[in-house]
Amino acid sequence: MNTYFLRVSAHSIERSTKIIAIRKVLSMRVFGNITYLSKYCNYFYIFVPVVCIFCYASGSIVYAHQEEPSITITDVGSFTDAMGIKNIVGTVENNNDIPIETAIAINATTADGKAAPPLVAEPYGKIVYPYSAAPFKVEVSSELKPVGKPFAYHARNVNIPHYDVIRLNYTNTPIQNGSLIGSVKNIASFDVYDLTIYASAHTQNGSQVDSVRSHLIPILRSGEKVKFIVSPDLAVKSKVSFYSCFGVDFSTTNMKIRIGENRYVTSNMTGLATISNVKPEPSTGSILIDIDNQYPVPGPLSLKIPQIFSSPTIFVMMDGSIYKNAVTMMKGYTYVNLFIPAGKHEVTISGIG
Repeated sequence: MNTYFLRVSAHSIERSTKIIAIRKVLSMRVFGNITYLSKYCNYFYIFVPVVCIFCYASGSIVYAHQEEPSITITDVGSFTDAMGIKNIVGTVENNNDIPIETAIAINATTADGKAAPPLVAEPYGKIVYPYSAAPFKVEVSSELKPVGKPFAYHARNVNIPHYDVIRLNYTNTPIQNGSLIGSVKNIASFDVYDLTIYASAHTQNGSQVDSVRSHLIPILRSGEKVKFIVSPDLAVKSKVSFYSCFGVDFSTTNMKIRIGENRYVTSNMTGLATISNVKPEPSTGSILIDIDNQYPVPGPLSLKIPQIFSSPTIFVMMDGSIYKNAVTMMKGYTYVNLFIPAGKHEVTISGIG
């Protein structure tokens, strides 16, 4: 089996819209860019298929328009489980148009009143995309006492693509034991690895009582559809009336794209982009990339491909037109560099294999 390597960096962003009806917010305090809501927001939900997003750590490209991370911590609640562990739950929201990577923490003291190191946990979606949210849960052992409210332990902008390739099918209402069952489908032309589905569990009045996620799905093949289940802790299952804030977390590092019989391109993509498809055409040795740049300025798209022939001829097209002067060769690699204008485009890389 021959495996080749393709590196892509791109510049675009995906915004998401959430329909919210705010019933009541008792008080609000703002510390720098971190906003704390001391009372939940009661959400109004519509039953639609959910388009979710992928995340994986990318390079250190920085764009001039990026602002400092701005997040809101909402729907904070707590419960004590059967093991005596106190669980602090809530939701973290990204208020900017750049994806962020963050961790949530809470201060704690020991039984004799001494300060303990902050207790830190990642949101269930490791990358929180623009204007979207992810639930979190911080566990406090019985030997410690939580102090104050959850806070952002760190938050930083990251340049990673939004992969619009996963579809969830579910209803917000749990079954009798508080669990929720749905299905997840991979509509991409490549396999997805290490997939989990997450959500927030709410009481009838809208308070968040738990943050839940499914078991790990090691691999979801291209076109494959499987069932998933999320379940609340036994201590709160009788209180759960509905779920919200659904999302997925998965890795596409070194994803293999088949370009022929036992021939693959191994692809890593970095930068900001909405990637709706990466489709191979084995008959022509081509790869088609559907990309959406939602910024008003062009963004870079760069590819690094090993020279798999002694004199490779690689053609690059955008929206059916030849993109000239995009290909250079150096030190055993073919480099493709172009800029993606604002809007949706199809990039075709031909002659790979």
